[in-house]
Amino acid sequence: MGIVKENELTKTSKEQDVNYKRSEANALDKSLGELTGDLETTRGELTAAQHAADSLREQCVKKPETYEERRAKREAEINGLKEALEILATQAALLQQSSPRPH
Repeated sequence: MGIVKENELTKTSKEQDVNYKRSEANALDKSLGELTGDLETTRGELTAAQHAADSLREQCVKKPETYEERRAKREAEINGLKEALEILATQAALLQQSSPRPH
């Protein structure tokens, strides 16, 4: 009868091990589901942050001007300076005409 009692104890012990491992597997499955959801959420946030960073980078990075753009700016600057020179010359001529000349 010792062997029967020993077999019953072994059987009970193994059944408890199986129950423990099932509950542990269920807990791990639940944890895996939660972590998978967290991973998907984090990936979505990462994608959104990368798109925002790309957009900001496009706004912040200075792009080199083309030759045509530089040329147009220089021409506009030169024309503005010529206009200012003409205005100054006209004002200087008016001042010379209006000032009394000593005799």
